[in-house]
Amino acid sequence: MWQFIALLLTVCGATLFYLTNRHQSFISNPLPKLWRLLAFIFSLLALFFWLKLYVTSSALFTWLFTSCAVLICIPLLSLNKKLSNAKGDV
Repeated sequence: MWQFIALLLTVCGATLFYLTNRHQSFISNPLPKLWRLLAFIFSLLALFFWLKLYVTSSALFTWLFTSCAVLICIPLLSLNKKLSNAKGDV
């Protein structure tokens, strides 16, 4: 249960960080910068939960790995969205 909450907070935090970036291409306009504060809070809460679940080194590795994986997957998903729109599969 707590692992799922930590994972969900990590994914939400990384996703909000990406969506507030001006270079993101998943949505037409980036989210306002106020959302970045929420992303920061989600990320810190996620790190707190990971630290409660695991020892420090495992918690940091899990938190960083999950954040990096999400930050890699979201641009790839937006690329897939662009390719399907180009083919006319809307």
